[in-house]
Amino acid sequence: MHFISDVLRETVMITAFVLVIMLFIEVLNIATQGKWSQSLLRSPFWQIVLAAVLGTIPGCFGGFAAVSLYTHGIFHFGALMAAMLSNIGDETFVMLVQMPQTTGIIMLILFLISILVGWLCWRFGPKQSVHQKEMAHFEIHHEHYASLREMAKQWKQHLKHMSFARALLLCGLISFIVILLLGGFEHSHAHEGMHLHLPMEEKWFNMIFLLLALLVLVTVVIVNDHFLEHHLWGHVIKHHFLRIFLWTLAALLLIHWISGKVSALDWINQNTMVLLFLAILVGLIPQSGPHLVFISLYLSGSIPFIVLLANSIVQDGHSALPLFAESKKTFFVMKGMKALIALVLGLVFLL
Repeated sequence: MHFISDVLRETVMITAFVLVIMLFIEVLNIATQGKWSQSLLRSPFWQIVLAAVLGTIPGCFGGFAAVSLYTHGIFHFGALMAAMLSNIGDETFVMLVQMPQTTGIIMLILFLISILVGWLCWRFGPKQSVHQKEMAHFEIHHEHYASLREMAKQWKQHLKHMSFARALLLCGLISFIVILLLGGFEHSHAHEGMHLHLPMEEKWFNMIFLLLALLVLVTVVIVNDHFLEHHLWGHVIKHHFLRIFLWTLAALLLIHWISGKVSALDWINQNTMVLLFLAILVGLIPQSGPHLVFISLYLSGSIPFIVLLANSIVQDGHSALPLFAESKKTFFVMKGMKALIALVLGLVFLL
């Protein structure tokens, strides 16, 4: 029961975070009449830079945002690769406390690699997201358009004659905000007896989600029925919610089962080449937790820097799970490219 409750909690957390970001993107699109996304679409290189910066943010916020922008057809694949390469996931919090200087070096290396690989993917790969068709859902229907300020004048009528979709969205957002305020979505950073109190707590980054959720909540109250039914409910909830929830749940069940059978102690006496391959294989797991093994081994002097770097290149915490739910082909291509990059760098360094 403890295993099932942990998996369900993580599934709800990831699904809620991703949906809040998606809803916020829809709100931003409404508020700017789509101008913000058009400026990004015209600047493929700056997409890469923005994606790399998002990925560098500790935790999963930046990764979730990049995946959401990719699935909306705004980021191209090169930008997605940049975000996933520069992202280390929740392990960043632990690394910043345990080894801040080394972590800074790793983050700088990943940022530079992400810009280079992102540009190469854009230069020689597909110029558009495979989700470019999403832009059809993302367009502004100008015949129904009204500014948020104009729609806000009718907020009392929206609440008085509330539709089922508006009521459900309000309940979901309020529940999300309450759980965030109570600390229900904060991670526990513990592994192999290592319990850390972090001065740079995740709750500060969860405040970003709180702010986004509050903005979306206000928007749900004030927007007219067309924008709520077509954009917020029809596009985000009906189109993405069930797919993200079910695939994330299935992936986490498998990941937790595999992680429970992995023992880092069996790897310590293996040679460096074997450890490099293991670091890359464990990095393929789209979850925060198993990678703490390599942080512990590096701090104890059992593995060289290149093994930790290889693991950091391939892994991206929970950030890639929503991508797996939306496009399994893109997920495996992205993970495969990251593993290849880590393997080449590792072999060059060791040989």
